[in-house]
Amino acid sequence: MFLLGYYYGMTYSEYLNFPVAYKRWLIERINKEITKATEKQADIPSKAPHHNVPDVRAMTGKAKQFVNPRTQRF
Repeated sequence: MFLLGYYYGMTYSEYLNFPVAYKRWLIERINKEITKATEKQADIPSKAPHHNVPDVRAMTGKAKQFVNPRTQRF
């Protein structure tokens, strides 16, 4: 239910009335797309804190030249 609601925008009542074969196909299709996207982004570091340090951002070309002080978080 969660996958179809999150990725497909299906409500609970639509989920209950949707045929089981279509539910299975949609879940397999969503799984295929997620798998393809993660394989494609395997070389991109995550947004985890250990990848969010200044030297890693500079090496990957994501360092900001100017940081707006109003948007900077401490």
